[in-house]
Amino acid sequence: MTRQPWKKDLDLLTSKQQAKYNDSLEVLRLVRSGVSFTKARKDVGITTFTVKKFLGNTIRKSKKRIVARKNDSLLRKVRIYENGKEIFIQIKGTKKVKLVAQYHSALGRRIDKNDITALEQFEKITIRNSKGRLHSFETDIEKIQEILSKREEPEFFTIYKPGGN
Repeated sequence: MTRQPWKKDLDLLTSKQQAKYNDSLEVLRLVRSGVSFTKARKDVGITTFTVKKFLGNTIRKSKKRIVARKNDSLLRKVRIYENGKEIFIQIKGTKKVKLVAQYHSALGRRIDKNDITALEQFEKITIRNSKGRLHSFETDIEKIQEILSKREEPEFFTIYKPGGN
């Protein structure tokens, strides 16, 4: 077991730690979008120590400024639809997060704009979670609409799991 076991499984974080981790990811997002590290950290309301603890070498000093690396291997818990169900999986890295975001964007185009071909590219794509299990994206619009109709607030849409555990 590593010194920080939550780096392998976000479910090991307490809800308070989960909130700090999510805040650190928000600082990272802001820094990548051009906001200075200090401003981002202050806007989010988190200490430098906490951000460094959770982000590790994803942030570094360059020319007296703290900058974010373009890609990372941080864990994120994201929502996907698979086999007619809504599930949350933990994935590692910016590239996988972007793939899930593209899936949700395509899903939005399919539902909102009736773009019949929007989900086609995800029919054969799989994504590996942090534990090595492969997941496939649900592309059957009827199954997706059934999932969405069962949710309490289908109009509120986020790919990240709210809260903690």
